[in-house]
Parts: sequence; C-alpha cells; structure tokens
Amino acid sequence: MAGNERGLAGCGCLVVIVVVVIIVAGLTIHPFTLRLLGSRFYYTDKVSPGDIILVPRFSEDKNGELYVDAFREYWAGNGKTLWIEDEKILGTSLREFVARMAKERGIKEEVVKKIEAEGEGLAREQSVMTKIAALKVKGVVVIVPEYASRRFHLLYDSSKVSQHTTFMIKGVHVSYFKKDKWWKDEQSRHLLVGEIYDIASLYVNRFKHGDKDEVKKE
Repeated sequence: MAGNERGLAGCGCLVVIVVVVIIVAGLTIHPFTLRLLGSRFYYTDKVSPGDIILVPRFSEDKNGELYVDAFREYWAGNGKTLWIEDEKILGTSLREFVARMAKERGIKEEVVKKIEAEGEGLAREQSVMTKIAALKVKGVVVIVPEYASRRFHLLYDSSKVSQHTTFMIKGVHVSYFKKDKWWKDEQSRHLLVGEIYDIASLYVNRFKHGDKDEVKKE
C-alpha cells in the first residue's frame, strides 16, 4: 500500500519526543537545527491514480492553494472526483466557491463534491476520515499543507482506517508557511506549535481509547 510504504521522515512519535526535548531543555537555537525540526513534520506518499481527491479545510489557505493543487492532481488522472470539506463562508457554501474555481480551469462543476465535518479539532478530522472510508473506494489522495502532512499520515493510516482504501497523503508547499524560517514568522510558528499539540493529542487519544476510535473494518 502506498500510504504505508513511503515517508520522508521516521516514526511520528519521534516528532513529539524530539520537540519536547528541544523545547523543555532549550538546547539549541541554531537555524540549521530549527530548520531540521520543521522538516520532521513533512510527509508525502507516492501518488498513484485513485478514485477521490480529498481536500480537508484549512482556514489559513485564503488563496485556495490546496484546491489549485487538487485541480492539478485531477488533470494528472489521479482522481475522478474532488471532495472538499465544506463550510459556510459569508453565507455561501465553500463547495460553490471551489466549483467556480474548477469551472474556470475547465473542470465540470459536478466533479466537485462536498463532505460535511462534525465536531471540532481532532474529532472533526476523524469524522471526515470516517465518511470517506465508508465509501470503500480504491484510492484517495489527501491534499494538505506540508506542515500538516505528518499528522494526516498518522490520522489516515490505511492499516488502521480501512481494509478497502489506500490513503495517499500529499504534502503541498503553501506560501503562507515559511518552511525554512518558520521560527521567524509569527503565523508559521503558530501553525507548527499547533501541529505539535495536535500530534500529541492524537497519540494520547489512541493510548486512552486504543482501536475504539478507529474505523471498524469489514
């Protein structure tokens, strides 16, 4: 399975351990080390043709960079439909905005589907994962910012989520996250700290509940 074979960094739990050691001990402020730390959150799979291209909602993506990348994957033949995590923006469905963007690029509006999330934080992301897994499609390409790609690799672990579907995580470079100088940029620092918290919460949740919160395999 592609989702289980590839990754540019080691075990996700190592990320939390390394971060805690660095923050608590305060052992380094060297730019090379900080840059290396940021890279530990990056993960990407080798993308192959599947059925769905999924774009979770990231409110920071104000210019729609993730959706533009999803359009590229569609034209590359790596998905038959585009599914977006929907929400209301100024009273209008996000799906409508994305469908218009797609139409401008020669993609039929009906290709763009919506999926509605429930809850907040980790529970929200898990609700999307559960609904997509229930479709039992062959392959899903998940488009996320590079800083969140490690977390989504852990969340969408095909071996735990579904026996029917291979989830392929694609970490995308976005202009609002300064990968090489994240510690100097307020928004980038905020995003990376959020990832530390979310990954730690994911591990704590699994430790407390085991397989109970994972999608039941059929």
